Amino acid sequence: LMDRLACLDAAYEELKADNAALQAEVARLKAQLADAGSGPAGASAGGGKGFGGGEATRDPEPTEVDPNDPKAKQQAIHKAETFAEYIAKRIAPF
Repeated sequence: LMDRLACLDAAYEELKADNAALQAEVARLKAQLADAGSGPAGASAGGGKGFGGGEATRDPEPTEVDPNDPKAKQQAIHKAETFAEYIAKRIAPF
């Protein structure tokens, strides 16, 4: 039983170290993204035009929702979290 507890304790400590390493990596990537500005240099190579010649919608601004339009919520573009926020939330300790 003591061997089993020692093994579980070692695994727990290893998981804590892995979690700390992941959090440090997320912090490093957030800092790198903040330093990079708006993204990679080649991201706007198409001049903002997407499929069919329309404006690209990769990261559109959220739109206003008309309360009188019953389908407005379905067609609206809602604000989303950034990828860095998503990853940070996924690896955050419970």
